[in-house]
Amino acid sequence: MTSRRRFLALLGMTSLTTTGCTRMTAKKIEEMPREYALLMDPEKRRKALGDQRLKISSADFGLGGTDFYKLEWENIHFYDCIFYGVIHLSRISNCIFEHCQFPGSNFQAYAIEEVLFLRSDTIGGANLMAGNKSKNVRFVECDFGGKNPDDNRYGAIYFNEDVSYERCTGQYMHVSGNGIVNYRDCKFGSIYAKNGTWDNGKQYRATVTIDNCTFKGETQIARSSLTSLTIRNSKFDILEIGQSDVLGDVLIEGVQAGAMVDMFANARSITIRNSRFRGVNVNPEENYYKLYRSLDCFVSLGDRKSLKSVVLENVECGRDDQSDRNVANQVGEAVSGCWIMGGQDSTVIRNCTIPKAALWLDSADVLIDNFTADKSSFVTSKIGSLTFRNTNIVKAIDFTGVQVQKLDAKGLVRYTGQQILTDGSNIQL
Repeated sequence: MTSRRRFLALLGMTSLTTTGCTRMTAKKIEEMPREYALLMDPEKRRKALGDQRLKISSADFGLGGTDFYKLEWENIHFYDCIFYGVIHLSRISNCIFEHCQFPGSNFQAYAIEEVLFLRSDTIGGANLMAGNKSKNVRFVECDFGGKNPDDNRYGAIYFNEDVSYERCTGQYMHVSGNGIVNYRDCKFGSIYAKNGTWDNGKQYRATVTIDNCTFKGETQIARSSLTSLTIRNSKFDILEIGQSDVLGDVLIEGVQAGAMVDMFANARSITIRNSRFRGVNVNPEENYYKLYRSLDCFVSLGDRKSLKSVVLENVECGRDDQSDRNVANQVGEAVSGCWIMGGQDSTVIRNCTIPKAALWLDSADVLIDNFTADKSSFVTSKIGSLTFRNTNIVKAIDFTGVQVQKLDAKGLVRYTGQQILTDGSNIQL
């Protein structure tokens, strides 16, 4: 048995409480003789209905009833049905679950294909997942309403391959997949959106798109394994990247966030456009020490050479006056809050306002164009060609240890009282 199947089996042994759930009124499926017979015998259903869907309405699939273990459900439209307890199936295909409830349910199948969950609710913590295959699985206008903020007690909506979440809501849940995973027009509270996984030493990467979504609380993408990550037109309180491993490209555009924190483990390129990071307290509210963070845009040092391109365009960062990070040889108070690593081939920072930034730019080519800041640190950067155009770093610039082969500083605006440190650098201004 694979580790994934062991995981599913362990979940199957878990007793999930349904106390306090508000459920719809439904009749036991066993009390519906025709529907029950066709549901339990796929061949009988095919002979009776052919390609027509079997419709089952207002049925209760619950504890103490039929054992559905390893059954196949195919071409069925469930409407106003309730599923709770442990239901493990072999396969679900070409089915619709419309206005159904899964209170505290452990609902699984090894394969789920061509399945639509429409206006259905978990009513608290639940586990809905596919163990091996998931193709064209869609959740539309569903609510994953976890009630326990303890992340060790989150439920899970988890699919081993492709899954789409559209106009969904909820909080305190794992909402993810391992294949092509789309989040569109959703409104979530605090969730885990960790996509991709390792299984028996093999890495399964997801391709993730988040489009026009709103996330309150903390959104954790931490430790995802991804081919690419695209986030568009979305709002976050705190977006925690947390060592996500991206084989290819990261694109973030049209995003508003209090903060994007923690680094990518790996990425080929990072592009952030038309986005605003306000700078919020990322410490828990009960912590007396407030820690304001804004934007972390970098990868782990061990994978730095894999990062080829970084582009920040029309990016604005808010307050970042405190941080747990320090920059060596800093000018005055901590130049922190926004940490930006350059790409090995190229780095472009254009039309950006970042009050304080630590810039690690080991890049062949760097262009800083129409950039506004109070303080910036370039400490120990090694740059082939560095060009400043209309760059306004008003109070202090730290070039300590910076080595540049070709410098065009005509566009670096000088100010009265501006501090510039060049110790150990070959920069001459």
